[in-house]
Amino acid sequence: MHEQQGLKFFTKPPKGKMKALLIVLAWILLWNTVFQILHGVWHEMPVVSWAFFISITIFFMQEELTYKARFWHTLVGGSVGLLMAAGLVFIFSILAKSGVHQTVSTLIPIFIFVTMLILLNPYLPMFFNNVGFCYFIIALIDAESAVAMLPQYLLSLLLGSIILNLGCSGLLALYTKAITKKAMAKAQKETVK
Repeated sequence: MHEQQGLKFFTKPPKGKMKALLIVLAWILLWNTVFQILHGVWHEMPVVSWAFFISITIFFMQEELTYKARFWHTLVGGSVGLLMAAGLVFIFSILAKSGVHQTVSTLIPIFIFVTMLILLNPYLPMFFNNVGFCYFIIALIDAESAVAMLPQYLLSLLLGSIILNLGCSGLLALYTKAITKKAMAKAQKETVK
């Protein structure tokens, strides 16, 4: 059973948590700087910043999964969400051209895709998950771009997943290994005494 936690206004983080968060922060700030410099030089860069950077936020929000599962849930789920956003715009345009009222033309694909995201999640969690829902909703903020920029969105998600998520999880794995090694050396030293 899950242990429920009460409402807490302040807690002391576990030992090592703050250093791990500093690694994540430094990694994100480094790549924000790189991205801004590249964007300043290469104005028509094929990478969309929101689709690139939100991948790491979503990656670390999935605390119940391993890093490997988080990577695939983020990459695959995000791709499904982006494809669904483009699908919504495509279905909307077909229905609207057929004379269906604009509201109905919007609601039909929304109902289809949200139903898929919710009801298929227990069967296909890597494909239909909260990551997909986030990418679906955010991509639809600018619905025209959901179709026009779909390749850039997918490329941005892929690069964000590889560069940010794999890179940061690799750094955290090295940090965890160093802490474990230090703790084992300390325990061994105390045993010798």
